[in-house]
Amino acid sequence: MRRTQGFFRHFFLVLTLFLFSGCASSVSPRNHHLALEHYMSGLRNLGIGKLQDAYWDFEYAAHLDPTMKKVHYALGHVYYRMHDFQDAKKEFRLSMQGVVRVAAAYNYLGLIAYKQRQYHRAIRYFQKALSDPLYKTPEHPLVNMGRTYIALNKPEKARETFSLAILRNSNDVAAHFWQGKLLMTTGDYKGALEEFSEVIRLAPRFPRSYYELGRVYLKLENQNKALLAFKEVVRLDPDSPESVKARQYIKKLP
Repeated sequence: MRRTQGFFRHFFLVLTLFLFSGCASSVSPRNHHLALEHYMSGLRNLGIGKLQDAYWDFEYAAHLDPTMKKVHYALGHVYYRMHDFQDAKKEFRLSMQGVVRVAAAYNYLGLIAYKQRQYHRAIRYFQKALSDPLYKTPEHPLVNMGRTYIALNKPEKARETFSLAILRNSNDVAAHFWQGKLLMTTGDYKGALEEFSEVIRLAPRFPRSYYELGRVYLKLENQNKALLAFKEVVRLDPDSPESVKARQYIKKLP
C-alpha cells in the first residue's frame, strides 16, 4: 500500500545509519560474504513488499553470521511487521549489543510496548531513543510518544509532543495526522481542519486523512465538503476500513 512507502524509506535510512560491530573471528570470510548477500536480498524483498521472502533471507543471514547487527535489526523489523513481538524484542536487543547508536531499536521496543498496552514502559523506551542527540529522525519516537500519551489520557502532554515533532520536521505526515486526531477529540475542529489539510498537502494519496477531513467538515456543518472528502477515500482505497465507513456516511448525506 502507498502509505507504507514512507515507512520503508525510514527503515532503510535507519539501516544505512546503523553502526555495526566487526565480524567475529569465528565466522569465516565465506559465510560473512554469503550473509551479506542474503541481507541485501532481504532488503530488496522488503522494498517490493515480499515480507515472507525477506524473513527467510534475514534468517539465513543471521545463521551464517550471527555477529551482524544490521541483520538482527532487520529481523526485528520483520518480526514486528508480522506481529511476533516476542521475537522482535529479542532481535532488537541483539542488534543493540556492543553498538553505540541504538535509538532506532529503542523506538521499535517502545512501539512493541505500546501495542502490548505497556504504556509507561513505552514512554521510557521513546525517551531513551530521544536521548541520542545524533538520532536523525527524532520526530518518529516523538509521534509515538504522543500517541502513548493519548492512550494514557494525557492530551496536553500529547499535544506538546506532537508539536515538538512538527518543530523537528514540519513535513512529518504522522505528526500532523495525530495532532489533527487529538484536536478532534478536544473539540478544536478548525485546528484539526488545518492539520488534516496539511497532511493532504504532504501526502495527497493518503486515504485516512480524507476520512478524518470528512468527519471534521461534518462537525463544522459543511456537508458538501464532507461528501467530497468521503468520496475521495473510496476512490483512493476502496477496500480499506476507512472506505467502508466512508460509504456509510455517503449513504446518509444528501
